[in-house]
Amino acid sequence: MRRFSLATCLSTAALCVLVSCGSSTADAPSTTAGATTSSAPATTAPTAAVTPTTALSGDFYASPSNLSSLQPGDLIRSSIVSTTNDFTAFTVLYASRSVSDAPVAVSGMVWVPSTPTAGNPLISYAHGTTGIADECAPSKSNGAGETGVIANILVPKGYIFAATDYEGLGTAGVHPYVVGISEARSMLDIIRAARQLTESSGKSVVWGHSQGGGAALMAAEAAPNYAPDTQVVGAIGGAPVVELDKLGSVFTVTDSFGFMFMVAAGFRAAYPTIDLSQVMTQKGLDMVALAESTCTDVITKARGTDVKTYLTVDSLNTEPLLSHLKENTPGNSATNVPVFVYHGEADELIPAATSLQYLQRACATGGYNIERKTYPGASHVDVLFSASEDIQQWITNRFSGAALTPTPCT
Repeated sequence: MRRFSLATCLSTAALCVLVSCGSSTADAPSTTAGATTSSAPATTAPTAAVTPTTALSGDFYASPSNLSSLQPGDLIRSSIVSTTNDFTAFTVLYASRSVSDAPVAVSGMVWVPSTPTAGNPLISYAHGTTGIADECAPSKSNGAGETGVIANILVPKGYIFAATDYEGLGTAGVHPYVVGISEARSMLDIIRAARQLTESSGKSVVWGHSQGGGAALMAAEAAPNYAPDTQVVGAIGGAPVVELDKLGSVFTVTDSFGFMFMVAAGFRAAYPTIDLSQVMTQKGLDMVALAESTCTDVITKARGTDVKTYLTVDSLNTEPLLSHLKENTPGNSATNVPVFVYHGEADELIPAATSLQYLQRACATGGYNIERKTYPGASHVDVLFSASEDIQQWITNRFSGAALTPTPCT
């Protein structure tokens, strides 16, 4: 199955600018497998260190029988993927909560510096689109993709790097693709799980790109209530998915409308009352099934075809889907977590104008502190390189407590 990932466009050399890399860049991890915005009550993160397993046994990604008794962020199990002079990389399975507050097991990876301390700063990273099927989970490739490239650069600098796969991606159930409430919880709970591997209690920053960019912005809103113990001091959203209630219209008039089927599958997974047969033909429903069972084959298959053959309506922006799209759109709830948004002005997938709309909507809540910067000529992926020095400095400033320079709301 074809993977659509930022990793296909990234290289360690190109990303070195993120942290002013020199000769200290670590070797790539081994690819040999080791054997919401929410009203949910805040929970206390577990503090006991956990001795990881060193070999996978049985189905690592299977939910434990005692899942319902676990707290969000409880580390269920871990396995060492690789060890270098600079870090140890783990695959982890941890407890979280779905949109309906049901207990779920979520997978991901955590990279820990070789000499961790209680004060190590932690970055929780949310990846871009890889697909919906379980095999598309980044941890299934042992950190060989987008997250591993970035981790190899940041962790030798002293950061703990945690990267969620997201709910349902690698684990039980269908991945709630771009359902921000779910993704935010996955991002925050892996911070709690990572701390059990290191006994770290330091501050954290959440960062994501594309799908992950929207997830990070939702995590900024969720953190103060859902996970105040994670001490999130900043959120970075790169080329973020932020105008969900407009996606139904955008994807029906662009060559990227294959994503529409992934969005439909993801929201139906989170909200089972959504009846896609009311808005899609059988051919459209077949495409949703393809989206659920592959990585990104549906994007390729849809390209060049007529969207009208898949829909019985002009747009997917119909109820109840529309209300759920709005519910998972960042910028509707105030937060005290500072935010940095970077966006390429030549973004071919997510127009830069959408992050401006996010800025204006968030400002209207009266509780946001946002810096937004656009980069002329930068595409959806290129902007990672264009913004790399700004990302580096912003992360440094958040952990040091430096002053912010918010962007005017208008």
